[in-house]
Amino acid sequence: MKLTARIRSASDGWLALEVIEMPGLEAAAKRFEDIPDAVRAAAAQSTGRPQTEFDVDIAL
Repeated sequence: MKLTARIRSASDGWLALEVIEMPGLEAAAKRFEDIPDAVRAAAAQSTGRPQTEFDVDIAL
């Protein structure tokens, strides 16, 4: 499943993320390169599907 992460805010060294295709799903990452893994983990926890089923793009 294709997901698009958007950085909602950045403070205290954390990036707060929202997922466009899954309203209400939020994740957080310390570094930009950690965004895909953070979103996959949040989506997997929310849906019960394996993390490998999610392909994450980052909207800038």
